[in-house]
Amino acid sequence: MEATRTVIDTDVLIDLLRNVKKVVGFLAEIEEKGSLLSTTVINAFELYYGAHKSREREQNLLATRKLLNRLILLPLEPASAETAGRIYAELETKGQPIGLRDALIGAIVLTKGFTIITRNVEHFQKITGLTVITAP
Repeated sequence: MEATRTVIDTDVLIDLLRNVKKVVGFLAEIEEKGSLLSTTVINAFELYYGAHKSREREQNLLATRKLLNRLILLPLEPASAETAGRIYAELETKGQPIGLRDALIGAIVLTKGFTIITRNVEHFQKITGLTVITAP
């Protein structure tokens, strides 16, 4: 598997925060092959939202900040916003909605030419042209 620029989806980031060994090893392997690991501001929002709702808020906020500081954080730019609007409308019209946040994440990944690492393959595979790697 050769991926040079990858975005880590929220489900996988949560596993990193929980130190799930198979996911930590999987991402270490990808990184050792020279892959640039990143995530999006939408994924960051999802992590912060979860941390604020959690019982151990301060501890989880600190862990989230620490993890995000290790990654490249891709912004939502006008081109990816336009792409997200197209993706969301097209999939909704087909009766295959994926959710607004996934449309935004997918659009950022697609616009930047990155690959996404996720277990939420069902949603992201609906986005034409998006390269998806299934996480363990």
